[in-house]
Amino acid sequence: MKKYLALLLAALMMCAMLPAIAEGEEPIVIRYGTHWTADWNPHQIDETTGTYSMTKEAERLWRLAAEAAVLEQHNVVIEHVQYAQDVRSELVLSVLAGNPVCEIARMWSGSESTVLAQNVLQPLDEYAYIFEGAEWMWPTALFGHNYFINANISFNQYFTLCVNLTMIEQVEALKDENGNTIYPMDLLAEDKWTWSNFRDYLAKIDAHYANTPAPEGAKVSTIAAYETDYRFAGLAAMYANGGGIYGDAGVIADSQESIDAIAYIKELLDLGYMKVCGVYDDQWTPQWCEAGNDLGRGAAVFADCPIWMIGGFADSCAARGESIAIMPWPAADRLVTVAEDGTVTYDPAYRQVISVGDVDGILKGISPEMTELALKVYRTYWETYYTLKAEVATMDEYKAAAAVNEARNYGLDIYNEVYGQAILDAFIFNSELCIPNDVAGNLGMRDPWDQIMGQGLAGVNGMPAYDVAIKANLNKFTEVVTEMEAILGSNELNDNQAPNVSANGTAIVPVGTDVATIDWTAYFTAEDGFDGVMDPALAAYDLAGVDTAVIGSYKVKATFTDKAENSGSAEVTVVVYNADNTVAPTLTVKAELPVIALDTDMSTIDWAGAYVDVAADADGLDIKANVEADLSELDTSFPGFYYVILSVTDYAGNTAEVEIEVEVQ
Repeated sequence: MKKYLALLLAALMMCAMLPAIAEGEEPIVIRYGTHWTADWNPHQIDETTGTYSMTKEAERLWRLAAEAAVLEQHNVVIEHVQYAQDVRSELVLSVLAGNPVCEIARMWSGSESTVLAQNVLQPLDEYAYIFEGAEWMWPTALFGHNYFINANISFNQYFTLCVNLTMIEQVEALKDENGNTIYPMDLLAEDKWTWSNFRDYLAKIDAHYANTPAPEGAKVSTIAAYETDYRFAGLAAMYANGGGIYGDAGVIADSQESIDAIAYIKELLDLGYMKVCGVYDDQWTPQWCEAGNDLGRGAAVFADCPIWMIGGFADSCAARGESIAIMPWPAADRLVTVAEDGTVTYDPAYRQVISVGDVDGILKGISPEMTELALKVYRTYWETYYTLKAEVATMDEYKAAAAVNEARNYGLDIYNEVYGQAILDAFIFNSELCIPNDVAGNLGMRDPWDQIMGQGLAGVNGMPAYDVAIKANLNKFTEVVTEMEAILGSNELNDNQAPNVSANGTAIVPVGTDVATIDWTAYFTAEDGFDGVMDPALAAYDLAGVDTAVIGSYKVKATFTDKAENSGSAEVTVVVYNADNTVAPTLTVKAELPVIALDTDMSTIDWAGAYVDVAADADGLDIKANVEADLSELDTSFPGFYYVILSVTDYAGNTAEVEIEVEVQ
């Protein structure tokens, strides 16, 4: 402990010496771009509080120490850059302008496929040597090249397999000859955590709980041996059999490994050992978090749980005196080899499915020299960060050291005298299989796979079984690959961003106005990253439903299409009113008026929304947007009661007002 505190202190002192180091030899600046620097930049100050925006001091110190290591080893200072707009626009526009916004570009999960398809990222294949021994930073290749680098260390799948150990203790068929419960961790420790053994294990649980009503509020009627969102169980099974949707070899959703995995899922469903956690519609869209909720309710023994909710489920179980564990998805029997001496070997193809999540890349326009340096900085930064965080000397020791804290954060009962260590061992074993590998979602391939696999399992909408359906629909995946390979094989940037369209104001016209006389171009503006400012006269205007012969409120939609056939749209409100109306509008205030906090900026008070109940003209048109407040008597710098006059004017010029008393405290 003292060693690492000393190292951290030394690193922090080095950070304090930055100006002095800069005077001796000017450091190189590497810009690290992200969509949110508040939780990323250890130097950032919150303008409101005057304190560091990174509220966790330990996290800030680890980041500072990582920067210090980068400075010491590479003479590089990291500058944190926050994107001024959506990353999918920011990166391509900066490269298009010949001025990349940063050297290392972070992309939030879900944006990568769009950015990659813009052809703005460098292939990094020639720099693979930098990440030897740090393969967790080097995700699966895409279309034959490595474009992404990864800073996320995964301990669990996005939806991970959890089990209620206390419920298992009630199953007599899962006890040995001495009456001791055989836990899933025991099978894992004996290298028997395989598909066949898992099926038999579930069979015994199902037989015990088959007629036990589930607790109130559960999605299942009787307690489930295994409840899941079929998409995550299916994907987990494919990776546990060496399959997947997309891998280093390209599309593998139709591989025999993947087909066999889905057949195994179908078997568990048909036997009744696995239950789906309810569906939203006739498309068989699952209620994706309900399996975990049922585990927390005590309605499921095994369940695939969203990692961000496991702690809550564990708390619910603990309140009933129950314990949960996290297990790796079991290995396909074919991937487990038992030698004559009893030694068990797991084939490297046995993996847990781990989505890549937020990733980083290097933009085109960054020189080879700067690219190489940036990647070396990247490795140094993140290895320093993680080793200091876990107080270990090397990354090889990181997961085992950090696993205790991670397991404790999930609410796992790792201090239980009977099976606490076994829970922790299973957790560590699982983490060792968690190398980022699932990039299908990054390429837009997950949605069609979900539909093919799920509807095939349920036999809905005419979808055949998976082995037939995946081959019949393989073009949905191969077309993505073909299109992307063509884009990435060119030297041109690809415009895949829709124009940014804005609606300006409200169109207010008297009843009876000829719609053809209205200049709709005055209400819309559009700008495209590649095409620049667009001509509103070339937009398509949808006037369907607008009847200027009838008083009311309508919508007009304008669609702008750029030269690359990307379309963006916006809507403007059209108000048709009676210009001959002479009746004053209705203006009423709410029964209970909000109290105004002392020193409130009066310009920020939403008088219409917070204080007005109804503001309408004689024909019932909502005119809350026209409400104004006379604040001449109000002073928010002193507590007390004040009078404020609210007024509203309708579209024909008729006015109504009301005086209210507000309190400042």
